[in-house]
Amino acid sequence: MFAEEFKQLFYPFLEEVNFLFSRIFNKGVPISNEMTIFIFAVCIALLFIFIFSMWFLLRRKSRNEKDLEQTSSKIKKKSLEHLKKERDKELDLRIKEEKKLQESKQATQLEKAQQREKVIQDQITSLEEQKQSIQVLQRDLTDAQKPPEKLGQSDSFLDRLRDGVDKTRKHILNNLSDAVLGKKEINDELLDDLEEVLISSDIGPETTQRILEAITKKVEREELNNPQVLQSEIEQEIQRIMSKKYQVPGTSDRKPLILLFVGVNGVGKTTSIGKIAAQYRQQGKKVLMGAGDTFRAAAIEQLAEWSKRADCDIVHKNAGTDPSAVIFESVQKGIDDDYDVVICDTAGRLHTKKNLMEELKKMVRVIRKLIPDAPHEVLLVLDATTGQNAIFQTREFLQAAELTGFIITKLDGTSKGGVVIGIVNEFDIPVRYIGLGEQIDDLRPFDAQQFTKSIFA
Repeated sequence: MFAEEFKQLFYPFLEEVNFLFSRIFNKGVPISNEMTIFIFAVCIALLFIFIFSMWFLLRRKSRNEKDLEQTSSKIKKKSLEHLKKERDKELDLRIKEEKKLQESKQATQLEKAQQREKVIQDQITSLEEQKQSIQVLQRDLTDAQKPPEKLGQSDSFLDRLRDGVDKTRKHILNNLSDAVLGKKEINDELLDDLEEVLISSDIGPETTQRILEAITKKVEREELNNPQVLQSEIEQEIQRIMSKKYQVPGTSDRKPLILLFVGVNGVGKTTSIGKIAAQYRQQGKKVLMGAGDTFRAAAIEQLAEWSKRADCDIVHKNAGTDPSAVIFESVQKGIDDDYDVVICDTAGRLHTKKNLMEELKKMVRVIRKLIPDAPHEVLLVLDATTGQNAIFQTREFLQAAELTGFIITKLDGTSKGGVVIGIVNEFDIPVRYIGLGEQIDDLRPFDAQQFTKSIFA
């Protein structure tokens, strides 16, 4: 039934299609039904192929667009991330630059603050030095009004020396007595205690080692075994250290005799110059002072006052003048005016200041332009109260000048007088003068035997 109905519907349609295809493909001549069906099937297939192709193309285009969107999204995301990184880098760079700028500003401010502090400290130091110089001048003027002490007074210089080194003597002898107390033999323990006593007396490690080696050799040879005689053994060894002989230049074969005084601030350098000048004047010598410490106006005034007290001449300039020029003029005047002694002062330099040490070397060169073998004496003034620091100062000054002697001041106010022994032993340079007080006669030529006796007597 259904087949009949389908045929009734299909055959008319087929005839219409046949008629259409005949006109198109066969110039109006009727085509067989089989060919018509075949052509129709081909057209249907082509239609399906076209539809499928269009679907495929549209789908592919859709996928490409989707992929493009995804790729674009990734590119945008990467671009954003890159821009973010670049921005972060730029921000970090700006932060670092700002930090460096702040640090630079802080460093500049700190440097300026340090410079201001240094200027203030220099001003304070200058004021303190001026105050100290004024106090010294006042003290010296007061001492000048006192009747001068004569060398031939009833109490001998040995007694005064013994009184002066009283603190040093008590420190050494008391500690030595404590070390040997109750000991019946000289052993390593006693030698260790003895080493501690000597080092604490500021004799110095090198000199202490020399003394201990001498004692140890005698113990090993069984020449020494009684602890109670250690004091005399130490005294004998110190006597050997101090008994060196040195040639002291005089005015008989050198005229003028050029003396160059060096030392740090506050050791009594200017006062020592004044006292030694006065002693030369008492010997009838014609003395000239050269005020080479032009860094402090008070130093020039102090030396000028000492020149009046010692009755000698002085060459001085305004503060700030080239010190080497003052020294040159002083030596030249000493040669031209036939002076016996020319005493040259230098700035109270700290041994750690390189520029001042270089200035000292320059002074020596200037002097040798006029007198090739001068200065005949370069005397380093040391404060005995500084102890081992005096040895450190000596090492530094030896690099700037050929030291020929020491002046040890303030021995009367310290327990560190043992440093004199250490200095003589370590540097093989003589102690030329020692100071035991404020009077002119309290600065005396050093006598090694008297000094040793005054410590152990």
